[in-house]
Amino acid sequence: MVMRRIYRLCLLGLLASSTLVHADVASRLMERYVQALQQKDGAALATLLAADARIKVTLLMGREPPMVISLTRAEYLQQQRALWNFANDYAVTVSDRSVLEKGEGAAVTFEQKERYQLLQGTLNRNSQMTLRTESRDGKSAITEIQARIKQW
Repeated sequence: MVMRRIYRLCLLGLLASSTLVHADVASRLMERYVQALQQKDGAALATLLAADARIKVTLLMGREPPMVISLTRAEYLQQQRALWNFANDYAVTVSDRSVLEKGEGAAVTFEQKERYQLLQGTLNRNSQMTLRTESRDGKSAITEIQARIKQW
């Protein structure tokens, strides 16, 4: 009976530490993601995304119905590089981060604010972001990005 309780406590400890590891890894991936955006580093951003990463963007445009766009990893990276190449004074900040462990990975939710000049106008974007991460073959990567974006 005592051995069974000790075994359960050890098992619970292992599960708890596994959860903390996934959450910690996901937090570090998110920090590297933000750093890549801030430094306009396409190569660094590409290394964070799994080859089969799925990106879903929901554009909220005033009174119009939301527009939902799905992108491949390559399309997402191309869009980000285009923004960096054509926009001036690009700045990005994040806040309100939370991490939720999910299976062999985690989901990091945060608010991302971007500001940049494009075609002689200043644009602002507020995005509610979720990055889903997974551990594959001993390496963690972003496997999914979901963004709800308001732009003005």
